[in-house]
Amino acid sequence: MKRKSLLFSALSLAVLFLSAFTFVGDKCNRCDGSGFIYEECQFCETTGYRTCNLCYGNSEIRCSYCQGGGSFKCNRCAGRGTIGEDDCPQCDGQGYIPCERCKGTTIIPCPSCNARGLTECSTCRGKGYTEWRCPDCNGTGQIN
Repeated sequence: MKRKSLLFSALSLAVLFLSAFTFVGDKCNRCDGSGFIYEECQFCETTGYRTCNLCYGNSEIRCSYCQGGGSFKCNRCAGRGTIGEDDCPQCDGQGYIPCERCKGTTIIPCPSCNARGLTECSTCRGKGYTEWRCPDCNGTGQIN
């Protein structure tokens, strides 16, 4: 029994001795101890927004139904304006009818950006910077 007690005491002392000299990691210089590297987003130039791809920043787009013309070819007369000898009753002989979607206007507010002309940057998700795990410390912030 005395022998086990002595062995236990010796092992405890060894562990205590080694733990006193255990090396604690230094702060990682690359990420300044945060574990992540933050870089300014080059795609949105740190604004968090990019020009809307649908309206190209104009906040209005051409109606896709009538291609911005405000009207489209009459389905009944195929744009000829007449059916046989008479004028087409649908287009009154004009060959075109007003666009139903845009009500005859040539542009509509952009539905992609809510007429702002800008959309959230998909690269940084609107933060203005990108972050990634530090490869030097593997995201721990400490170098061992």
